Amino acid sequence: MGPLAALTPLLETRGIGKRFGGLEAVTGVDLRLARGEVRALIGPNGAGKTTLVGLISGRLAPTTGRVLFAGRDVTRLGAADRVRLGIVYTFQITSIYRRLTVADNVAVAVQRRRLRRLADWLAPDARGLAREVEAALGVVGLAGVAAEPAGALPYGHQRLLEIAMALALQPALLILDEPTQGLAAAEIDALCRLVRDVAAGATVLLIEHNMAVVLELAGRITVMDRGRIIAEGPPREIEANPEVQRAYLGQPSATSS
Repeated sequence: MGPLAALTPLLETRGIGKRFGGLEAVTGVDLRLARGEVRALIGPNGAGKTTLVGLISGRLAPTTGRVLFAGRDVTRLGAADRVRLGIVYTFQITSIYRRLTVADNVAVAVQRRRLRRLADWLAPDARGLAREVEAALGVVGLAGVAAEPAGALPYGHQRLLEIAMALALQPALLILDEPTQGLAAAEIDALCRLVRDVAAGATVLLIEHNMAVVLELAGRITVMDRGRIIAEGPPREIEANPEVQRAYLGQPSATSS
């Protein structure tokens, strides 16, 4: 990577906005993510967080503004094309193939990535596929249940499977939407360790309500309210921000529980 590429944000939105009829869900958002960072996106329900990541991932088309990825304007690209570029978004609601085995779920993701190349259409590499599936499951700790039907897994393991599928796509930007929702304390601890490991090779955008997780993982926090960014900065600065406290965090003591 040359010096210019290193200075270019991995992701940038410029004045991005989305209107649904008379409702302006996101208004003029400028967001910049550096390569290799873990950024948390927080805000009250209805703040526009999920709409914003829908615009970033290509699942929604913006009403105004642009999205740039690695310096390239991707505003007109759909979700599938953005996945091919490395923007991978895990859903807030677990999205797996419940009737397939755990391994086959990950294999679907690996094949989706591999079939971008003509060589893999002409001569599929079954051994390479198996190795990649095993590696992705190993990262999230699910190698021991590879042959189990995905729908039979406990909820927390289904969330980990979804992350394994995302990792199999080799993301440059991994967007995690409420990954700790419904997880037990031990599962949350394991997820935090996993996110730190993932961040060694990818940029992570984390949408999360659990402030203990946000404060542990994020290098910077972006706070939204009513479709706009109201604050941005390192965790302790955000904790102490009076506007953030009014909009989202409540009393400062509530964030330390």
